[in-house]
Amino acid sequence: MKWVFLINNAPFLMEVLGEFACQIEEEGDECIGIISGKIAEYKKKKYFPNKMRFISKIDWCIRNFQRNKKEFGNLSWRKVFFVFDRLKRSDFSYDNSLDMVSQVYQFFEFIFRKERPDVIISEPCSGLFNGIAYYFCQMNKVPYFGLTSSRFRNRIDVYDLETTCSEYRKTFREINPVRDSRDREKIEKGGISNGVNNNDISDKEKQFAKNFIEKFISHKELPSYMECQKIYFTQFGFIKHYLRRIKELGRPYFQYFLNRKHFKKFDYESENVFKNGFRAPFKAERRKFRILSQKNIFSRLSNLDNNQKFFLFPLQLQPEASTSVLATYFCDQLNTIKNTAFALPLLYKLYIKEHPSAVGTKPRSFYKELEKLPNVVLISAHENVENLIKKSSGVITLTNTIGIEAALVGKPAYVLGNVFYSYHPLCREVKSFEELKNRIEMDLINKPNTENLEDINCRFITSYFRNTIPGIIDEAVLKNDTNNYQFMYKNIKRLYQEINKNAK
Repeated sequence: MKWVFLINNAPFLMEVLGEFACQIEEEGDECIGIISGKIAEYKKKKYFPNKMRFISKIDWCIRNFQRNKKEFGNLSWRKVFFVFDRLKRSDFSYDNSLDMVSQVYQFFEFIFRKERPDVIISEPCSGLFNGIAYYFCQMNKVPYFGLTSSRFRNRIDVYDLETTCSEYRKTFREINPVRDSRDREKIEKGGISNGVNNNDISDKEKQFAKNFIEKFISHKELPSYMECQKIYFTQFGFIKHYLRRIKELGRPYFQYFLNRKHFKKFDYESENVFKNGFRAPFKAERRKFRILSQKNIFSRLSNLDNNQKFFLFPLQLQPEASTSVLATYFCDQLNTIKNTAFALPLLYKLYIKEHPSAVGTKPRSFYKELEKLPNVVLISAHENVENLIKKSSGVITLTNTIGIEAALVGKPAYVLGNVFYSYHPLCREVKSFEELKNRIEMDLINKPNTENLEDINCRFITSYFRNTIPGIIDEAVLKNDTNNYQFMYKNIKRLYQEINKNAK
């Protein structure tokens, strides 16, 4: 097999993929590294095997890019939005945008023609580079696997679709309703399908699902990836953080700076990283000021009417793939909230809860606009989510994890984006505000049946868990890396074989 790795600046993941590539070569397969930008090359290439062959998109474009060639298949401007939402300071004029797409398009056209990969592996689609790679995978019937941290601790999700894993929904449909059955060691140890043709849920799986749900909805145990999302608010922490970042990134930045004039017209990714490196300290200081000045914006649940009828809308951190990729047409959160608020039945309010990691990232004007809406209430980011969900009539969200928390406790979750958990029976996939209005009205008249919620949740958690693999993406940077890369290889290769078999 020929495994093609897309190498970019994704934190932690490239370190894991580098170790995984070493395992693949030990198994006798071939690995090729496709590098998206020069700073990624300077920072991340060292984590991959020395003997591995690398192809730089930037070097290839310098030699081969044809500016007058404007062939894009059936691509739409949506792929451009993946980067437009993040790189708004860049020049997104019509010609520059087409050049940006054309460079990546011509490059992957070459890769698929010349290298003929069997599988492409990277993070889930998160930008233009990965988005166009996924597009070519679809055209050539080549599996694309995107690895990301799971909601389960010490597990990894493997997406074979742009927004999810196709096996989640399939496994959920095939699993039998919960009933007692003897434990099956192969299923319990986990792994994608694991070669087991079994539709029963073991006793141990049932207990795991029950324990996980209890801890998940109460936030007693958070996914392992959330432990890395630290925010430095103190001045000492701020200085310490950026001194460390300068030490880590100083050399790659300097290397890029020396040859920047040759690279920058082909390297929008490195240009953004390079410029943001200088802006980051000022953005952090501005954020600290906003946090102090916005303390009195949000209401506490204890100060609100306990009999109030409301829906909960959790805000999301922007810009990131969870909005620009997974909820492209709803990611203008201010506009989405306005439309959502006026889609609610009279007497109902919309409680807006800020994301804990997004506190201080939005200007005061954003909240002022929300305060003008007659039925909107701003809720503190640190309010107890479990209580909010239980008191609400449901959750309306783009792609926030609070949506699945709502479904697990028996509340309808109206999902505007494309998320991995949308196959839960209490999730409503909504594609317009008129549809949102109608679905809410239907659920208020005919309350969702939650009699078998425990069984449904058990099947849901089991279907999700069985299609993850053991591993910790953040751990490859540590000296004591406990990831079993041989097991990871066997599971991902098994998924590859299943996809190929189903394609035939």
